[in-house]
Amino acid sequence: MKRILTPRAALVLFIVLAVVILAQAVWWIVFMAQMVDEKVEIAVELGAAPDYVEQLHDQEVGRQIMLGMEGIFFLVLILLGAWLIYRALVKAEELKFHQQNFLMAVTHELKTPLASMKIYLDSMKSDKIAAARKVEIVPRMEDDVLRLEKLVENILDAGRFERSGYQLSRQKLDLCTLVDKALDDLARLPSKVPVEVEWSETEPTEINGDPVALRRAINAILENSLRYNEQDLVRLCIILNVERNRCRLNISDNGIGLSKKESCQVFNRFYRAGQELSRSRPGSGLGLFLAREIIRAHDGDINVKSDGPGQGSTFTIILKTELNNEANPAG
Repeated sequence: MKRILTPRAALVLFIVLAVVILAQAVWWIVFMAQMVDEKVEIAVELGAAPDYVEQLHDQEVGRQIMLGMEGIFFLVLILLGAWLIYRALVKAEELKFHQQNFLMAVTHELKTPLASMKIYLDSMKSDKIAAARKVEIVPRMEDDVLRLEKLVENILDAGRFERSGYQLSRQKLDLCTLVDKALDDLARLPSKVPVEVEWSETEPTEINGDPVALRRAINAILENSLRYNEQDLVRLCIILNVERNRCRLNISDNGIGLSKKESCQVFNRFYRAGQELSRSRPGSGLGLFLAREIIRAHDGDINVKSDGPGQGSTFTIILKTELNNEANPAG
């Protein structure tokens, strides 16, 4: 589909429209002022009484003010409408950009494990490959299958969120245990550099939630911290604080950090910073979006803070706790 209007073209059109409207408004005010002067001059030339001339002048000025106020009101409405249209065009263009990035990312994420599995299958069929080597290949194929399964699951769940939200299977669970399991998942992920985790476990923190969904949300943050890190040593600091009937889980990293604009957009669907064609990191742009939707489905909140590029990031998950945690706050 051809692009109808780019944000730059929309901005130029908005400016031109605003200038034309302002020029027309100024011309209308000047025209009305000239009409008042002409009517007064005609009345004077016809020999009208001074009181009548003054009354005529006041009436015309009052009418001019009334029409001017109406003109300003409609001018503001027109400019506001033009601005809203411009904003809508910009947002539509941004969404289109992220969707294109998403499609390219998904294409890459699908092709990579499929190509890998094809090579492994060809190797398995070869008589030249030793039996021990074939045994080593099987776990790698399983990893590729899990990677594909996770990608497809994310895509399907993103669609479900848009239609009907996330269907939770709530139960009482310990958030500390959930973090431990998420860290076990992180330890099984391939990493080119060592990962150092500082996790000060607290007293059991009981919440009412979906263990599978919450673990998935925490995994998305941990994987993001691992993926977007250029240090020789990945450092993660996890702190859990309990305050009254809420708990706050902070996950800090020493990764590439975020700009203010990226911090506002990082949880948006399809969002990935930069151009997909020049990107080297895997991902589909759905992980943090799903994490946000899962936390919101639990009546919680999630946010991220960063001092800027190169300064790392801190993700914070806020959830409601069970009442028996209020007597023993931790952190």
